[in-house]
Amino acid sequence: MTAVVAAVNNAMNSIGVNSGLHHGYVNALKKKTPYAEVPLLNQNAKADLNTVVACYESLTFPVVNDLPKLINAPLSKIKEALFLVGGESSTE
Repeated sequence: MTAVVAAVNNAMNSIGVNSGLHHGYVNALKKKTPYAEVPLLNQNAKADLNTVVACYESLTFPVVNDLPKLINAPLSKIKEALFLVGGESSTE
């Protein structure tokens, strides 16, 4: 999940960079700089963002469905369920 969240963040950063580059391009027009030659331009930024957002939206969290089933279970069973998804393993 961390990789997917990072991918969404990186794609959003790319959109922000492209927005800044667009403004730079407008200024570059005054100097006749071709758009394709603007440094760091990623013409696929929106497509990349859509791809990683679709991946993020497809994530499932089974523990969300499983925990309500453990409402009357002992604390040790609940901690065990959380530990299986990366939660705390302490016995506090």
